[in-house]
Amino acid sequence: MRNTYRALGAAALALGTACNTDSLLRVTDQDVVRPTAVSDSTSLPVFLAGAQSDFQTAFSGTGLGNEGQANIAGLFTDEFIQTESFASRFDVDRRQVQSENGTMAGIFLDLSRARAAAERASAQYVKFNQPNASGRIDALTLAGFSYTLFGENYCSGVPFSTLDENNQITYGQPQTTSQMFGSAIAKFDSALAIPGISADQRALAQVGRGRALLDLGRFDDAAAAVASVPIGFQWIIESSSNSARQYNGVWELTANEGRWGVADREGGNGLDFVTAEDPRVPFDAGALGFDNGPSPLQLKYPDRSSLTVLADGIEAKLIVAEAQLRRGDRAGMTATLNALRADPTAREQRVPADLPTGFEQDFSALVPLAVPATQDAARDLLFRERAFWLFGTSHRLGDMRRLVRQYARPASSVFPSGNYLSNGRTGTYGTDVNLPIPIDEGNNPNTPRTGERIPNKGCIDRNA
Repeated sequence: MRNTYRALGAAALALGTACNTDSLLRVTDQDVVRPTAVSDSTSLPVFLAGAQSDFQTAFSGTGLGNEGQANIAGLFTDEFIQTESFASRFDVDRRQVQSENGTMAGIFLDLSRARAAAERASAQYVKFNQPNASGRIDALTLAGFSYTLFGENYCSGVPFSTLDENNQITYGQPQTTSQMFGSAIAKFDSALAIPGISADQRALAQVGRGRALLDLGRFDDAAAAVASVPIGFQWIIESSSNSARQYNGVWELTANEGRWGVADREGGNGLDFVTAEDPRVPFDAGALGFDNGPSPLQLKYPDRSSLTVLADGIEAKLIVAEAQLRRGDRAGMTATLNALRADPTAREQRVPADLPTGFEQDFSALVPLAVPATQDAARDLLFRERAFWLFGTSHRLGDMRRLVRQYARPASSVFPSGNYLSNGRTGTYGTDVNLPIPIDEGNNPNTPRTGERIPNKGCIDRNA
């Protein structure tokens, strides 16, 4: 079971013009379809296409300098390491991200735009008396995943503002990390309650709901939420070679530009994504980075049109396995993980359609795992399996934070720490465990303030 969101140039596709050359020269609000220009339900696809396009930009990035959450979360954690000299990204890799960081402002804005566009699209379906339309279900799930990504990757205190039909801003109140996940669950619940929801839409909302429940530490509820999701379910964000805006952003910044490569045991605590030679993380060991230094090239996204998985049956099984771990059922957890490792459908889902000639993924290397002797060992095994199955899909930062928040592990033993080294660049890792709110959000009068300064870089707190 599989579905896609195609990256669209929403404004270009949505509204046609008559063959009047004079009208072609009269342009207002370039690149924007104003709500007041949409007068009936025939234009609802405009809003949905815009939301889908904005989410693709925010999630997997583009070829136009939009990093996307999959890139930036991987760079912040132990998935990618920088092999260029871009100072603002260097700070991300070293976990020393300031609210003034110019790169981070654009990434935050992209995700904010995706969230707002999805909620606006959902509202338009209600406005035009189509609350049960399939498009509204898609819009609600996009909004749910947007809130989830904010909760997993950013500090506590993200504000969610709205823009009315007259372009007037209603400034939102900052939400805590838990509140963001609660907002996500509310969106998924709304989608699941709509009559006529398709099987794949239901599975997508179920996996999203399970993911947010896991983030809240409601492990059994999370497992129950995804219990019926089939292993063959997969919902992908589709990229394209049609335009740079539609390129896969991970391919762009790794393969096309060489900005960062696959990390290996980064900062001492990072996983061995290279030396493990695990077929779930294919790479080219001989590749060079932007600085012409060694930079193992990820091959999970080997082409500009490579697809990015948003949710699938594999993630559902991993959620079930974690609930078993929390119940102390180490044998059950291991059985679930081993069934997943041996499942031909799961393996097929991790084979890129356009893997370069000469590169192969040897899934016979995924031999059965032994039952861990202790709960700590079982925890480490579960999170390692999650890291390799979900590599490069903006799950790793949320998982590392959960190891600190839910499993009481010190951040210094989870995140890359100590001395930083990458192709001759040296430094020291910071203590950040999430991404800050950009200083631009200081314009929101609801942002917490002390005098004229924004405390905690605009966050309520920087805790995991």
